[in-house]
Amino acid sequence: MNRALSTTRALAGVLLLGWAARAQVALSVRVVDETDEAVEGARVELRDADGRVAAVGSSDRAGNLNVNLALAGEFQIRAERQGFYLFQGKSEVSAEGASQLTIVLNHLQEYSERIDVTASPPAIDPQQPAQHQELDNKEFETVPFPASEDYRAALPMFDGVLADNAGRPHFNGGSTSQTNYTLDGFNISDPVTGELNARVNNETIQSVDLESSRFSAENGRGSSGVLELKTKMGDDRWRFDGTNFIPGVSTDRGLHINQWTPRAELSGPLAKGRVWFHEGLDGFYYVDVVHDLPPGQDRTHGVTADSLTRFQANLTPANILTGSFLFNVADINHNGLSFLNPVEATTDNRQQFFMSSLRDQAYFSGGTLVDLGFADSRGDVRDVPQGDSLFEITPFGNRGNYFVNLDRHFYRQQVVANVVLPVLHLGGTHQLKFGIDGEREAFHQTDLHHDYEILRADSSVARLVQFSGEPFQARKNFEAAEYLQDHWTPREGLVFEAGLRVEWNEIVRDMEAAPRLSAVWAPGFLRNTKFSVGWGIYYDPINLALFTSQQDQMSLSTFYLPDGAVISPIQSAFLINESHLAAPYYANSSLSLEHKLPAAFYLRAGYLHRDGNHGFTFLPDYAQTVLTHGGIASYQLTNSRRDRYDAFDISLRHTFAGRFEWFAGYTRSSSRSDAAIEYSLENPIFAPQMPGPNAWDAPNRVHMWGWAPLPNRALPQALRFLTNQTTAAYLVEYRTGFPFSVVDEDGFLVGSPNSSRLPGYFDINLHFERQFHVLRYLWAWRFGVNNVTNNGNPNYVNNVIGTPDFLTYGRGQARAFAVRLRLLGRK
Repeated sequence: MNRALSTTRALAGVLLLGWAARAQVALSVRVVDETDEAVEGARVELRDADGRVAAVGSSDRAGNLNVNLALAGEFQIRAERQGFYLFQGKSEVSAEGASQLTIVLNHLQEYSERIDVTASPPAIDPQQPAQHQELDNKEFETVPFPASEDYRAALPMFDGVLADNAGRPHFNGGSTSQTNYTLDGFNISDPVTGELNARVNNETIQSVDLESSRFSAENGRGSSGVLELKTKMGDDRWRFDGTNFIPGVSTDRGLHINQWTPRAELSGPLAKGRVWFHEGLDGFYYVDVVHDLPPGQDRTHGVTADSLTRFQANLTPANILTGSFLFNVADINHNGLSFLNPVEATTDNRQQFFMSSLRDQAYFSGGTLVDLGFADSRGDVRDVPQGDSLFEITPFGNRGNYFVNLDRHFYRQQVVANVVLPVLHLGGTHQLKFGIDGEREAFHQTDLHHDYEILRADSSVARLVQFSGEPFQARKNFEAAEYLQDHWTPREGLVFEAGLRVEWNEIVRDMEAAPRLSAVWAPGFLRNTKFSVGWGIYYDPINLALFTSQQDQMSLSTFYLPDGAVISPIQSAFLINESHLAAPYYANSSLSLEHKLPAAFYLRAGYLHRDGNHGFTFLPDYAQTVLTHGGIASYQLTNSRRDRYDAFDISLRHTFAGRFEWFAGYTRSSSRSDAAIEYSLENPIFAPQMPGPNAWDAPNRVHMWGWAPLPNRALPQALRFLTNQTTAAYLVEYRTGFPFSVVDEDGFLVGSPNSSRLPGYFDINLHFERQFHVLRYLWAWRFGVNNVTNNGNPNYVNNVIGTPDFLTYGRGQARAFAVRLRLLGRK
């Protein structure tokens, strides 16, 4: 009996050891795409045989995710990431040691050979502290945003993004140059102005990611956000598609081609399973008619083209090499044409831009990722007036030839290196990453000015402005940065992220420390809910154009008073003492709530406060006698500018039937500065610096977009062919009109800057698209109307007080019809 008892105990011990082995199963998950590149931010959920959630988590930058399972066995796996198809499958997890699992997510394609695939819905990621928004390729192709030939026109689909009257995007109350723009991880902003000028084929873009606040120390060169364009890569299947090979025709003031936007994509394998390429071509020809001008002098036209070539070579399964080459060219005639700016006062614009890059990512055992990259960008800009006759600014519009002739050349070289370390277990889990970023950039330009006059309503001369000095300018800069970031998860549902970024540039020459702190709490008692909070210091980029103002020509302004008196020339000079300057920075604070409502509705609400310090601004430095007796009026560059932006936003998003979307958002905001006057050589303003709203301030904004199938079952069987395979897509936006300043006939500011506002902006775009098969290919034909209500939406105004045309507005885009034909793929 004792022997039997001993045997029983031994057997029980073996079973206990077996249970203990089953009780703690370490599972290592790696999420990759169809070309084995890591997918960051994928949400992975494992459920046991009873349907209970056994583990859930998000993949890191290396695509890795480690979880502990209570028991081994068979699990249902669900993996999702916006911009990819939903992955659902099963896997057997063994209790013998650590288990490994690889999940392959396929990028969302406009056309798929399979009919049972479902797009991943936007999800709440409890591991992501940053306020992250994303537009995937499907949203870009479907939503009828204005000027659909340019991806930049789609950026206001994001909360917190506004397009100004010139179409330039502004993120979270900042100027266009205060956002960090990247293309596949490399800086793509203009090194001279900091603006986003590069064009990319819409259909080549895989996704556009925006981080508006709480972005990590890895990102710098911009306090108002990080915008990253991610472009497509080929796979083992040959793909070709094209759009708009048929030009659009208009009868507006005569039969003519008014718009043609041909686009094409070609991708596939160079060596199956190892090397792929993708080529995206884009062209755009347009003719705009300005109805307030006489026939024959009422048109502006232009041609732009771009090409993005990419390749990826998997040197080994763990070593991925990617490269790209982007080329842009533009030729625009009569740029700036309007009822205030006739043909003779316009300029002809010519641009070229080239960018090449190479990146190597190596994945090591244990989860380490080493990322090395190099990019070279260069380009030129020509802005040529129609002649050199005297330019005249009158209360009724401009006459003569514009007075600035610009010839600019620039380049940038960038080196990046990042290391993501394996997960460290110490009071929870730590994900450490660090890296460096270096840029060398330069430009030179010839900026030649000729004379211009300001006239009163009676055609008398109020001011004559002449120029002297050398028109040549040049500047270079070197910037370097390094960062360290820790992503700490002390327990499930609680995440802290802390980082430090240190920057230096050879213009300001200060060591700039930018600490970042953020936290995420996803309480267990509130399922599908996430609270985020953060604070950080963010430095703005150094724009080279600002620091060549003192190299520019000098202006000489002679005033002719109504009584016949003449004020001797006032010489305007811009002065910069770089040794007395500091780098501008913002202290950003934010908090947000995300919650999944019933029926797959996602609610997000947040508050953002941006407090700008040490901003660059020119301040007048001259005695009042200069304005009455002539002399030198100098403007000194200082760090005295303070900006403030406050915004509350709330949005609701819904994905239904696996492929349709609906979005609505409201933003209440205020963007103000204590230095709202922009002094420049081209427009010397003789007034003290004053506070006011920024020119892109819009306190209230509502926008909605989405697409849905037209009802089919409600129709009789005989009529269902009318709506079969037909989708309605829409975009609606309302916002407060932008502010503008008022001046008198002599060109002097009246009242405070930006004290008046344009009428409110309201726009509805409604398009219908139908898919059909012809010659064994799938096609999509679209017909739509932009600005359905034909609202005026003024974007410029006669702001000269005391004249008959004061507050006469020039309208924006009138109601327009749009047609699109797309080749989606082989049936």
